[in-house]
Amino acid sequence: MALGYKQLMRVEQAWRTLKSGLGMRPVFHWAPHRIHAHISLTVLALLLERVAERECEDTWRNIRDDLEQIKLAQLWGPHGAIWQVGQPREGARKRLKSLRIDNPPLIVDHA
Repeated sequence: MALGYKQLMRVEQAWRTLKSGLGMRPVFHWAPHRIHAHISLTVLALLLERVAERECEDTWRNIRDDLEQIKLAQLWGPHGAIWQVGQPREGARKRLKSLRIDNPPLIVDHA
């Protein structure tokens, strides 16, 4: 019973902090299908956040800070534009490995 109560408290806490942790702002929907879609996406985002925390054994804020260091730049040359990914730093590489995500390719796309 105590475990169930603890899990309930965790879910309630997650709902209270979800939008601030994900950087989401209030959204007002009136159509039932939009309300359902909004709640579904919010729950999915929470699930992804919790899975990342569990796999990386760290807080979402720290994980996000490491992954935000991966940058994408558009470069122009005589043959057009390409999108190039910056080399991930050690922290980002560790996060990607923990999440079983391949390092991004150096060149993403060319125009």
